[in-house]
Amino acid sequence: MQFQFIILILICLHIDVFSSSNTNNNSATKASQTTSLINPYHARDHIVNPHNFSYLLNPGYSVCNNSNSPVYLFVYVHSGPTNYQRRVVIRETWATRTLFPDLRIVFMIGKTNDNTVMKAIQYENEMYQDIVQEDFIDAYKNLTFKGVMALKWISVYCSQTKYVLKVDDDIVVNTFTLINHLKFLDRNNLNKHTTILCLLWQAMGVMRDSKSKWYLSKEDFPLDKFPPFYFYFNIFSKSKWYLSKEDFPLDKFPPYCSGSAFILTGDMPAKMYNASLYVPFFWVDDYYITGAVASAANVTYAQLGSLYTIPQQLAHTRFMSSKSFYTIMFGHFPGSMNNMREIWRRILSMQKYKFPTRVEVFSFTWDEKIHQNDNTIN
Repeated sequence: MQFQFIILILICLHIDVFSSSNTNNNSATKASQTTSLINPYHARDHIVNPHNFSYLLNPGYSVCNNSNSPVYLFVYVHSGPTNYQRRVVIRETWATRTLFPDLRIVFMIGKTNDNTVMKAIQYENEMYQDIVQEDFIDAYKNLTFKGVMALKWISVYCSQTKYVLKVDDDIVVNTFTLINHLKFLDRNNLNKHTTILCLLWQAMGVMRDSKSKWYLSKEDFPLDKFPPFYFYFNIFSKSKWYLSKEDFPLDKFPPYCSGSAFILTGDMPAKMYNASLYVPFFWVDDYYITGAVASAANVTYAQLGSLYTIPQQLAHTRFMSSKSFYTIMFGHFPGSMNNMREIWRRILSMQKYKFPTRVEVFSFTWDEKIHQNDNTIN
């Protein structure tokens, strides 16, 4: 009996060792699989992403070289072809040359198949001479083309600028605060190069949920529109941020910036454009431009996150509050453009005691009724 008991213990020990060995092997296999995942969007040793598009509109050297004043801040705005009124608001508010003579601005636009819109853009450019347009279709998954277009254009036509600001056309910028911040950096770090200042995302999760948060199957709701107004919801499609494992095998993105607004030191556009030629195309433009390409250009990130407010209502509150006004530089206003004008009047009123003559002379009056029904969204 005692002998049988000993045999049973040995058998149990053997099973336990075997099981442990299998567990360790499986863990090692999984670890090996995890560590073997490689980010496909890294620089190659040959050109893999040539930007072979042609200019349809190009103001050229006239933007930065057609005056005696140096360019301290060059602004490029990602704008949609039909967002004319947003561009007008930006020209008349936070990017006006009358208040900021050492600022230059250009709007980056792709083409559309609507000939009426294309003619309107051409006419707009004849008036303002501040639109760069290439012959790719302006679409959400082509925003990377727009970003590379901007880097290429700046590196050729405005390479001497001190800083470069990229924004979307639904962002309001407190330009006074922005320039003061950059001047402070100049005074305290004279040799600042190869830097992006931004709202930096670190270890941002990749969207794996293939459905939008409003997803309904045909079984759940057979109609394509909701009564009684028959408003169409894109309820049967994937989220626009969805990425499959084939698109992007990692579950978290390496560091990159919010694309709503970021600042480059003047040496970066040329370095980043050159790097983009060697980094495979990826349609998620925020990560591609400020993550993959910037990393290939050996960028240094500087966090400006506390100066951003993305939710519109919160941005409005912070701009309007005297306590938080000086803590916000960028606000997101995708709704009515009257909000953008209201915020700019607030910014001017807060600066009036510092620059009374400038603000009085160059302030504008606006008709709030002009765009009251305008709900254009990027």
